[in-house]
Amino acid sequence: MSKKITRRDFLKIVVVGCAAGASLKVGLDALPTDKIISETRLLMGTVINLMVMAERKITREKAVEATFAELERQIAIFNHREPGSSVAMLNHTGKLAKPPKELVEVLVNALEISEKTGGAFDVTVKPLVDLYQQSQPALPTSEALGAVLKLVNYTKMNVSSEEVSFSQPGMTITLDGIAKGYIVDAAVAQLHNLGFENVFVEAGGDLMASGSKDEKKPWKVGVQSPRQAQMGLFASFSITDQAVATSGDYMQYFTKDMLNHHILNPRSGVSAPYLASATVVAPSCAQADAYATALMVMRPEDGLAVVNSASNIDALLIAKDMMEYRSSGFQNR
Repeated sequence: MSKKITRRDFLKIVVVGCAAGASLKVGLDALPTDKIISETRLLMGTVINLMVMAERKITREKAVEATFAELERQIAIFNHREPGSSVAMLNHTGKLAKPPKELVEVLVNALEISEKTGGAFDVTVKPLVDLYQQSQPALPTSEALGAVLKLVNYTKMNVSSEEVSFSQPGMTITLDGIAKGYIVDAAVAQLHNLGFENVFVEAGGDLMASGSKDEKKPWKVGVQSPRQAQMGLFASFSITDQAVATSGDYMQYFTKDMLNHHILNPRSGVSAPYLASATVVAPSCAQADAYATALMVMRPEDGLAVVNSASNIDALLIAKDMMEYRSSGFQNR
């Protein structure tokens, strides 16, 4: 699905989409309209915004079309909801020979982050997510959770360039916590390959900003409150050649108090009671996406310990009582 929109509409979609989808607000005001091309399309169930800054309009338009074509190709690999996708075939048979290199790369990155977060991030969580969806409007019973948790274990997934497989029947994966970020990275890489350095790509609130937006000014991002009753910015900062992603309990929740929501702890099977949102700044959007998901199910202190041990990742955690936890790097932003 493709939709041509005006610059004014584009800015509205970006700001509203980021606020609702990731508690982010992006400074896109006063952009030079004669030097940008922006496009918004609906792919993989989310709004994807592309902005390219360059002099020649025709060249920019061709670059945007080529980039969306590449994104559609990659989305066809990762979409577990599409029966013919690589992920769907893996979930159906338990193994996939000669997997696409993009899938291997995502899974290798996912396994690395699973290890670093002690299993707080785990792409094999799909059986658990399915259980919650099937149990609605009630919550799953402890017996049902116990049975499904036996199918959630990233260490039982084998990944190589020759084959991806599960060592236990019934396991399935979802890449919803990392593929969106990977798609953003792919869009930026495609635009770079086409000779464009000053670009902005956002998908459902996960974003990557490369170069500058105007006259060498960096892109500016604001982290908004995860609660409507307490609106405002918790932080604002500039980024260049960095990605930002936020996970929160407010997007899809099973109970009105938001204590039970769609971000489930793969180890316990329930939503962690600590955070309302987790914002991560990282070199790649795939990293930011996955770490934001992982931090949502960790105690704030444990999450900050993981982030502070990494040399290139920063995080802002907002607890359910609106208390802030900032990594050492984020404090300097």
